[in-house]
Amino acid sequence: MDRDHNDTSLSQATGLSECRCSRCNRLLFKGQVKYVEIQCPKCNLVQTIKKGRSLRLVALNASNVDLFYAAGGQLVGRPNTRALSSDLMDKIKDVPSIGETPSPDIEQIIALKPDLVLAADIHLHHSMLTSLAQAGIPMYIQKLNNYQQISQALLFYGELTNHPRQANQVIERLNNKLQQAQERSKNKPSPRVLIVWGSAEDFYMALPSSFTGDLIYRLNASNVAESITGQEESYLPLSLDFAVQADPDIILIIPHSYEQKVNDKIRNELTVQPAWQDLKAVRKNRVYQLPYHLFAVNPGSRVDEAIDYLLQLFYPDA
Repeated sequence: MDRDHNDTSLSQATGLSECRCSRCNRLLFKGQVKYVEIQCPKCNLVQTIKKGRSLRLVALNASNVDLFYAAGGQLVGRPNTRALSSDLMDKIKDVPSIGETPSPDIEQIIALKPDLVLAADIHLHHSMLTSLAQAGIPMYIQKLNNYQQISQALLFYGELTNHPRQANQVIERLNNKLQQAQERSKNKPSPRVLIVWGSAEDFYMALPSSFTGDLIYRLNASNVAESITGQEESYLPLSLDFAVQADPDIILIIPHSYEQKVNDKIRNELTVQPAWQDLKAVRKNRVYQLPYHLFAVNPGSRVDEAIDYLLQLFYPDA
């Protein structure tokens, strides 16, 4: 945690931005981007980044839309989404849509003639690499699985938009909020937390490598799923037997839907389970449904709101 913060502070102090491999996160170089074609020495992915004129960019997911606009940018294509602030939704209302994040329209993306496509680190976006490359369009697959990667994305987007100072101001605001929250949680009893990610059909538990898992660690809370080692995934199917053994102090439910009827169904499906009623968090009424717009996806520049939300749940007297 301290090392991550120190790395960011060093980059800010020297005026040099980091560029990392979009696949494995290895540091490729520090500097100001003009024109770069570089092959990652770890996984051999070749990336091309151009600068020097107003770039036409398309973002495929809400998190990158938020971060790119926070860094002073504007897009020529964006996803259908409601996981953004009302102010940002108003700014992008006239930007052409390229479809839903899990299934973007490749033909529509190509028709927009972007210089670069900002994508999420999900299988369906990886599968588009070849099609876009054949059309001469590079794709930057951005990992946004933890707090530190928000800062890395903002630094990179600040260079692409020619607004590095604006990007650094956002990073400074977020770092200040996190430091204040960590100070408030210092020396407090560390709550043991189970994070349930749910849809109407399936339930998963979030591991420490997930975005919310990383965030609760930074707030001095303990993820009961951290005992599950050797997993590369960020989520695993929820096991009620495991939950009963762990007996968490707090349960957080992240709904994967905007629809209240779906969210109600998630809670109903869980509450009918006899084992669920025996959990300490259920008996003490410390089961919380988290806001979709702050936790179902990485909230980007609004991570300070997510920090405040969790802090009040974990340490109401802090």
